[in-house]
Amino acid sequence: MNKRIIFISILFTFLLWSCKKDNQERTVTCFQGDEYDYLNHYKIDSICTSEICTNYLNIWEDFFKEKNNLSDSFFDEHVILCQSNIDNWNEGISFRICYKIQMDWAIAYGCDKFMIKINNESNLYPELPRNEYLSKDEIRLAIDQNRFYTRIGSVSNSEIIFSSMNEALNKLIEDANVNTLCISEIYVDESKGNLILAAWAEYENEENSCIEGKIDLVSGETEVTDTPCYIIN
Repeated sequence: MNKRIIFISILFTFLLWSCKKDNQERTVTCFQGDEYDYLNHYKIDSICTSEICTNYLNIWEDFFKEKNNLSDSFFDEHVILCQSNIDNWNEGISFRICYKIQMDWAIAYGCDKFMIKINNESNLYPELPRNEYLSKDEIRLAIDQNRFYTRIGSVSNSEIIFSSMNEALNKLIEDANVNTLCISEIYVDESKGNLILAAWAEYENEENSCIEGKIDLVSGETEVTDTPCYIIN
């Protein structure tokens, strides 16, 4: 009887130790530079001020507000225009606009574009006119049918629930059950329009093993994935 009790005690201790081991933090490491370094990778130059640029910038602003159900005041307060230009390519001419979305401390960067003039030689989408600048209704048709790689970005007008970047990052670290994570970027989730904070780290003493995590700054939902740090050819 005593032997049975001793055996059960040892087994229980082993199982308890195994559970603790499985739930313990895996140590990771990473280097955190400036928290907004990710913005340095994007082009922030100037807004094109020609008559054509100004006309299509106003059209883009209307479409952007319409798609995301934004008020004029929300747009003026949270959308910062960074760079716009006219791009010539083999099918015609496109208008491109880049901007920052700023919600309190959180800043994301995005670029949109749409066709404004189609070359005579283009055989794509014959329902749109050739060799003339497209009207707002014609651009709307191109946007609705996703013609010529058109993109109008998403953004939610919902407030973020974290008072600081560190608060959001610490919540992600806690859910990931690791000792640290480093911020890689903040971006806009195209499906919901919410701002997302993404972070990463590398597992110590584990070859080519990293962790990536992201947290929705509006809902607080997190997602964590183990992934290779680099692809081996």
